[in-house]
This record gives sequence, structure tokens and C-alpha cells, in this order.
Amino acid sequence: MIGFITTPATADAILAGIEQAQTSRGLPHYWTVGKYPIYTGEHVGKVFLPFDDAMMATVLHRGLTPVDFPEFAQLVGVLGGLDARIDLAPQAIIDPDAPTL
Repeated sequence: MIGFITTPATADAILAGIEQAQTSRGLPHYWTVGKYPIYTGEHVGKVFLPFDDAMMATVLHRGLTPVDFPEFAQLVGVLGGLDARIDLAPQAIIDPDAPTL
């Protein structure tokens, strides 16, 4: 999974910024990235924001992608830029205390 590792507070600010980019244009808040706690590995206690190339190419409104919004560069900059993305093993976001089926 490609994305950013950050603190819960920074993740909340990024998600609020994504919402604001939409609602400030009179649009409903209809798109966002997820926020997943990290339970294992070197990033325990932080959160993962998925941000792969396919996500950035998602067509949102009138042919626009997330990259087309001016706020995109600002929000990604807060996270260290696109080069700061990592490939996180999916197992890292699986809660070891979650009940199994």
C-alpha cells in the first residue's frame, strides 16, 4: 500500500483540508482518503493515509482529479511531498485484537 505515515493530528488536518477544498467551492464533501491506525512495525501509533498514483488520478468532479485542486500541493507538502510516500505492508493496519470470523 502506497501512502504517507503521519501523526493522528496531522492526518486529521489533512482530511479537514480535503473536505475544505470541496466545500469552499460549494461542493458536497464527497471524496476523501482513508485514515488507518498502524498497529505493528516501526510506525506503531501513527496513521497511514493511502495516496497511490491511482488515487491521485481518480476523476472527482467535472473531470478534475485531486491533483487539479490547488490545495493538493499544499496538503502533500505538509506530508513531506510525494517522495515521502512509503510502501506499507497491509498487515501493519490490521488490529491484532480485532475478533476473527
